[in-house]
Amino acid sequence: MTGVAVVWPTLLSSPAQAAETIIFRYGFLERSLPVQDLETFVETGSVSAELGAYLRLLPPERREQLRSALQERLRLSPVAVAQLLYSPLGQELLEQAAGIIQTQARRSNALALRSALIAAASDPNGLTVLGLIHHYPSASIRIDLQKGLTILKNFQATIRETETILEVVRQHAAPDMWQEDVSAVQSLLQPGAGRWLEMPWVIEDRSLRRLQLTGQPRTIEVDIYLPLVNHPQPVPVVVISHGLGANRHSYRYLSQHLASHGFAVIALEHAGSSTRQLLSFPVGYTSAYTAAQEFLDRPLDVTFVLNHLSEFPEQLHPWQGRLNLEAIAMIGQSFGGYTALALAGAQLDFEQLARHCPSSILDSFNVSLLLQCQAKTLPPRTYYLQDQRVKAVLVVNPITSALFSPRSLAQLTIPVMFVAGSNDTIAPAVSEQIYPFTWLTTPDRYLALIDEATHFSTIGEAQRNEPVMPIPTRLVGATPPRSRAYLKALSLAFLRAHLLEDTTARRWLTPAAAAALSRPPDSLSLTRSLATPMLDTALDQLAVTRRDR
Repeated sequence: MTGVAVVWPTLLSSPAQAAETIIFRYGFLERSLPVQDLETFVETGSVSAELGAYLRLLPPERREQLRSALQERLRLSPVAVAQLLYSPLGQELLEQAAGIIQTQARRSNALALRSALIAAASDPNGLTVLGLIHHYPSASIRIDLQKGLTILKNFQATIRETETILEVVRQHAAPDMWQEDVSAVQSLLQPGAGRWLEMPWVIEDRSLRRLQLTGQPRTIEVDIYLPLVNHPQPVPVVVISHGLGANRHSYRYLSQHLASHGFAVIALEHAGSSTRQLLSFPVGYTSAYTAAQEFLDRPLDVTFVLNHLSEFPEQLHPWQGRLNLEAIAMIGQSFGGYTALALAGAQLDFEQLARHCPSSILDSFNVSLLLQCQAKTLPPRTYYLQDQRVKAVLVVNPITSALFSPRSLAQLTIPVMFVAGSNDTIAPAVSEQIYPFTWLTTPDRYLALIDEATHFSTIGEAQRNEPVMPIPTRLVGATPPRSRAYLKALSLAFLRAHLLEDTTARRWLTPAAAAALSRPPDSLSLTRSLATPMLDTALDQLAVTRRDR
């Protein structure tokens, strides 16, 4: 960590000069605005003549949204911001943003932008846009207004298209009359009557397969939740895979819920993409190639743990031979969603990656492409990551669109449930879950949509002394308790139906059952038969409507 100690104090020091003027460039035209005018607008709402010339380009409601955005304070650790911006994902993001924000000398400068972001994050009151401008190491900061307005136009179009597609999903999931007792479906939210034990386990993978694919061993930390059961039947097993920057504790609440209902739960920590990894790697340590290897390491983690579960310490003795390791269910969130789908048989498609990458998130508004496109660095070959023991997968906010093609997801033959959040700005529901859901051909497929939910809504609260990624409150959203409740109910119903093969549980996997669980405004919708042409037709009608206006 000595490299960190050398670099960061320099970055956190005050710049020799700070931006005092913003220069907006539109083609060959340039017009400047004193930063002081922007500060006055933020603090008092007063608009100078120079600023007014720009604000007149926006409708009144957008002007207030702009002021609100400029007032937003993100309380983030400068160390955490630095670690993100020195990662391959952060460097790619900086390069894209630097094409719009330039120095006084009309040059894109990702290093200057990174320095300003880290320094602005050191403000005890939080990181703001004005703080970023003040710490930008140039007397003037140039903004390409033409590119910015194009991005704004694309953003508005994306919002309209998203709203259109989400409404199609909601209408398609509209339930028939609910004929059964509502309290029965509500029981899915309640803890089971069983007790369980939670036990940690650490195992090292030095297998030939790991070394051949990634070139290095891997230490895997696991929390195992074992139900205390008296019956002789095999105990069903569920594996939970967390997302980027999370850990094996992120879904503790779900693990406990399922264990109370008789499922053995294996919650893994993927060392190369965990909270600890993102918060502790030395500056410059993680390359794009090592980041790409995580697309191989994660599925290998799961298979290795399942292969060596018999080596678990003596505490496992009462369960020896009683865990049903021939029929596993996977639950994965975000990057963990990719992990589950890869283990289920969906193969990385490098032609799909080539079509989607490089792709600017400033054009697509899909932050997850920063992560997905890291896989492009892998040698383009067929990777056999499927584990035949995986018999059902439930994926929450999965990242899919660049990694998997329609051909990839059509390979899946087991039951699959996609869970999407309408307000997911990291892995947008339309591109990452809704359209990919239509690529599935397996008979048992489900798409659940949680209104108002974000990318982080289903992640559990961290306990004291557990490492956590600093996530702005607005990104987390205001509905986590209800989103977590929905996930508990959906998971329990899905596992009973497709891991235990309980045919009666299928009645909980219907639009009507989802409606019975719903509590507006964060409502739950569930559908099974959405098709790509249906979505395309809705977008075509939107385009015609816009053209006729």
